[in-house]
Amino acid sequence: MDNRTSKINVENVKAGMILGQNIYDNNGNILLSKGIKIRDSYLKKIKDLGIDEILIVNEEKDNSCSNYCRTMYHDNSHKKIIFEKTRREAKDFIEKTMKKIYFDNNIDVERLKSIVSNILDNLLSNDEVIISLENLRKVDDYTFEHSVNVCILSLVIGISLGYSYDELLDLGIGAILHDIGKMMVPKEILNKPGPLTAEEYDIVKKHTIYGYEIIKKNSLISEIAAQVVLSHHERPDGCGYPQGKSLDDMHCYSKIVAIADVYDALTSNRTYKSKVDAYEALEYIRTMAGSQFDKEIVKEFIKCIGIYPVGSIVRLNTNEVGLVVDINKFKPNKPIVRILIGNDGRKVTDYIEVDINKNPDVAITSLIHEYKL
Repeated sequence: MDNRTSKINVENVKAGMILGQNIYDNNGNILLSKGIKIRDSYLKKIKDLGIDEILIVNEEKDNSCSNYCRTMYHDNSHKKIIFEKTRREAKDFIEKTMKKIYFDNNIDVERLKSIVSNILDNLLSNDEVIISLENLRKVDDYTFEHSVNVCILSLVIGISLGYSYDELLDLGIGAILHDIGKMMVPKEILNKPGPLTAEEYDIVKKHTIYGYEIIKKNSLISEIAAQVVLSHHERPDGCGYPQGKSLDDMHCYSKIVAIADVYDALTSNRTYKSKVDAYEALEYIRTMAGSQFDKEIVKEFIKCIGIYPVGSIVRLNTNEVGLVVDINKFKPNKPIVRILIGNDGRKVTDYIEVDINKNPDVAITSLIHEYKL
C-alpha cells in the first residue's frame, strides 16, 4: 500500500469509490479488476467472499504525473463482468442436461430459458461488456464450457445486430444446445487425442442430426432454435454439413453460432491441440469470410471482439508493452491497453491504462504472440 490508496473496512466503502486492488474469487481468478468504480452489486460480491477490508484509491490527484500519463484512461466505470455465478449455473445445467440426454431426451425447458435469460440480462444491462472467457478453460469440461461460451458470444453478436429480446432468447437457446448431439457420439471418438479417420469424422458430423432429433422431442423449444442445432456447421459456399446448404438457405442464427463455435474452439485447449491466440483465431475467421462464414456477420463479430481482442499482448509505438483490456466497437484498431512494461523495459507497478482512441499519438505497432513478464 502507498499514499495513493487506503485500506478501508468494506462496511465503510461507498458506491463510486475506485478499487485499489484486484479482487479474486475462490478459484484464484480475477473477479473485479483494480481501478474499477465500485457499484453496490460489486460490493455485495466482495462481502460474499468474506473480505473485511479492501484498498481504495484516494481522491487526491497525483500531481507528479506527466501530461501523457494524465491522458491515460483511468475511469473503468463502464466496464462490466458477466458474473461468474451466472456462468457457473449455466455450465452446471448444460452438463447435467447433456450427461443424461443419452438416457432421457427430456430437457427442463423452463430452467433452460431461465439460464439463457440470466445470461442475456447480464449482457443487456451493460452498455459495454468485457468478454473474457479465459477463466472458463478446462480441457476435461470442454464440451460444457464451450456450449456456454458459444451462447455468450452468439448473444453478443445478436445484441449488436439489434435483435429483440425474444429473438435473442431463441438464439441463445440454440447456441447453448448446439452440441447436445455430441452426447450420442462414442466417447472414444469424441475425445480421441489425435486426428480422426474419415470414418470417425463422418460419425462426429452426425451430432447435428442427433441434436436436432433430441430438440424436436421437446415441443417447448422453437423450430428456429432446433435449426441452429442442425445447421451450425453449414457454410455459405455449400461445403458444410449435414445438408450442404447455401448462404441463402441458412438461417441467420446458424451463421452467428457457426462463428462463435469456431472462435471458441480455436481459443480453447483440447486433448489433441493447444489453443491459438485470440488474434490468430480472429484472423482465421476473417480469411474464411465468404466461404466458411457469412461476410456481414464476420464484420459484426470483429466489431464486437475487436481486431485486438481482450487479452491480446501488444507493443505500442512508445515502445511500451500492454494488455488489451477493452475494445472500441466503432474503431476496432484503437482498444484500451493496460501498460505492463514501460518504455525503459521495466515492469510497471502502477495501474495505468491508455485509451488509444483518446490518445492520437499512441498506436499499436505489433501483436506479441508470446511475452514473458
